[in-house]
Amino acid sequence: MSKKFSEPFKIQAVQKTLSRSEGVSVKDIADSLGVGYSSLKKWIRQAQNNQLESVEFKELNTMSKEKRPQDWSLQERLDMIVSCAALDDTSTSELCR
Repeated sequence: MSKKFSEPFKIQAVQKTLSRSEGVSVKDIADSLGVGYSSLKKWIRQAQNNQLESVEFKELNTMSKEKRPQDWSLQERLDMIVSCAALDDTSTSELCR
């Protein structure tokens, strides 16, 4: 049985693929998202043909603000470490959840 992915997920996957770092392949992005390579390539083609625009901007904007820690840049990671340094254990746990 194949998975059904939402439009916001597809759009975010395409954005992540198109803004990937040098040396990161489309296959790497597909694997990290848990989608098939051919599915991701199809979504990119659909986006290029403006077939993935049926999502409200607000919903997409909210979704893209939520980054997984493993997707943070080195600067964002450093900023989090610095901001946690002055906090007690309880405050650190609240910030990280």
